[in-house]
Amino acid sequence: MDLLPVYASSESDNDGEDIEKQEETNRPDPKNAKIQNRRVSLNAAPIPSVLASVKANHAMDRLHAASNNALTLSSSFPNASNNVGGENMLMNNPLKSQLMQPVQGPAILDPNGIQATKKKRGDESHIKENVVFDFLSFEEQRNEFQRSGQARAPDERGSLVMRGTYGHTRRRKNEETGKYEFISEDQYQAEIKAKRKAWENEPEVEPEITSHDGNDGDQVKGMKRKRKEDDLVQDSDDEINYGIWGPPTKDMIQREKDRMTDLERAGGIETLLPDEIIAERAHLTERDRQRGVEREERENQDFDKLVERKMSHLLPPRIDGEEAKAIEPSTTFHPSESEEYNYKGDSWIIPTSDFRESVEFGDLEHHRCYVPKKCVARFTGHNKGVHRIRLFPGTGHLLLSGGLDGKCKVWSVAEKKVMRTYIGHSAAVRDVQFNNDGTKFLSCSFDRFIRLWNTETGEVEGTYTNRRVPYIIKFYPLDNSLFVAGCSDNKIVTYDSKSGDIVQEYNHHLAPVNTITFVEDHGMKMITSSDDKKILVWEWDIGVPIKYISDPTMHSIPVITMHPSGSFFAGQSLDNQIVVYQGRDRFAVQRKKRFTGHQVSGYACDIAISPDGQFICSGDGNGKFFVWDWKRGRILQKYHAHDKGPCIGCVWHPVLPSTVFTCGWDGVIKMWQ
Repeated sequence: MDLLPVYASSESDNDGEDIEKQEETNRPDPKNAKIQNRRVSLNAAPIPSVLASVKANHAMDRLHAASNNALTLSSSFPNASNNVGGENMLMNNPLKSQLMQPVQGPAILDPNGIQATKKKRGDESHIKENVVFDFLSFEEQRNEFQRSGQARAPDERGSLVMRGTYGHTRRRKNEETGKYEFISEDQYQAEIKAKRKAWENEPEVEPEITSHDGNDGDQVKGMKRKRKEDDLVQDSDDEINYGIWGPPTKDMIQREKDRMTDLERAGGIETLLPDEIIAERAHLTERDRQRGVEREERENQDFDKLVERKMSHLLPPRIDGEEAKAIEPSTTFHPSESEEYNYKGDSWIIPTSDFRESVEFGDLEHHRCYVPKKCVARFTGHNKGVHRIRLFPGTGHLLLSGGLDGKCKVWSVAEKKVMRTYIGHSAAVRDVQFNNDGTKFLSCSFDRFIRLWNTETGEVEGTYTNRRVPYIIKFYPLDNSLFVAGCSDNKIVTYDSKSGDIVQEYNHHLAPVNTITFVEDHGMKMITSSDDKKILVWEWDIGVPIKYISDPTMHSIPVITMHPSGSFFAGQSLDNQIVVYQGRDRFAVQRKKRFTGHQVSGYACDIAISPDGQFICSGDGNGKFFVWDWKRGRILQKYHAHDKGPCIGCVWHPVLPSTVFTCGWDGVIKMWQ
């Protein structure tokens, strides 16, 4: 060490003799010494700090200037030698290797500035002051480093330390500054990919090797050297990152899994078994499959009975163990075959010139409606009651009816006769509905089947079921390939008529669904009602309702009809009145607009509103037919329309201004004008 110049010139560890001679030269006269010299054996056991100088007497201020070097020595190595009268006394003789060791431990605070000098010189071995260690912060940062791979360093700047691939942060030498800089793992991987891509895109090298064999101008062209193509694994666990001892790649693992053994290539262990055992196993497999199918059928039937236990007396029975199948459909065209097409070649479903398209709402000058006064025609043909009637969309020249005898019929309004009969249900028809252009219609029945019919030919284009009883069916106004059905299991399902699959379910009602009505922009929203005494508003194709309409005073509303203006809808409440709600925005109830006077408790009697919006009509449970004024709410006309049951259905003709059709459970359809 430079602090001990007397030992700096020694070149070996066994330099005791030179030191002794130098001590003899520098020793003062023994006659003038106050204390006799003492020396310890040079073979004493060495210690890390062996040389130091201390003040022997604080009163000897006169020797302070002469003993600066000794004070410097005492700052580094205390209690190793004594200074008496400005003379250093050797207490131990260490080896040179021990003298060159750094100072250990923050024992002193550098009173003479030696450590500061070393710090300025760039030596990092200077002694630092004792600091308070924050164990709480250290544990917090250590846990953060283990969780996320990065933590704050315990320096003045609080720099961020990140964990690299090998457990530390990668460093790269900056060519401009010559210093090492930290780089992120993403940057490192990007550089690796760039190098690999550059290597793959490197052009082939074709050098020309020339050699001179003594003859001027003689040059020999060498062979072309091509770069060898090595197979690199383009994965995160390739040899570039992990070396040759890295884990197997994903491709290697997948190839090992896909590799077949010789026994598997031959067909498996079963190929080695006798034929009797193979046949027995096949028989047991088929038996288990049949048992599973039967068990699933029984579970489905039990579940159907559980869901529909409240109305099981109204549903057709199911034979245990028999798969539910729809009956074979059939159709009959009642007029002569010559009437199926007219002299122009048009089909019988094409409207005549007498039935023009319905005009826009509010055109009272060309389409003012009046209250019907008498029955002008009777349509008979159903063997049992008629439950629903629908008019051809737009023109109304054809009338569609669904009866309790399981048949659907299409009638000509102009000729007042049946045109075609459609037989395809084994139970009563619950509802019928034309599509948007009238070329097809749907029928749903208590036999749990929905059928799509071709109106002109009578062919069945689709049969759909989810083992539930459909109560209401409606085509989506913007797409004829989609229709919705409200079922007895409290759900509303959307069918795709082309594939026959259920594409959406609406499941928020607590009882069977009775009505489905499309509102706002021809079907952007949908209103449904149920026996749970609630009205729900849905966005199309979103299975969560956007609005609940429910009140303790509400009753079940089995029928809903839109007003031609689109601003209101009327509901047949089972407390013997017709209630009105807003048809958009808040869907608020109009408490001042109610229509009473009829008895409909227990019956889903249909509601009809005139095309000009001035009149509203409905049947009741006693077979009567009522007409009210929309603005005042008073009864304008009342008829006894049907016997032996309720007047269950009614429709107002869209073109003929004062024509209304009604149907009842007596099997008769009446035309009123």
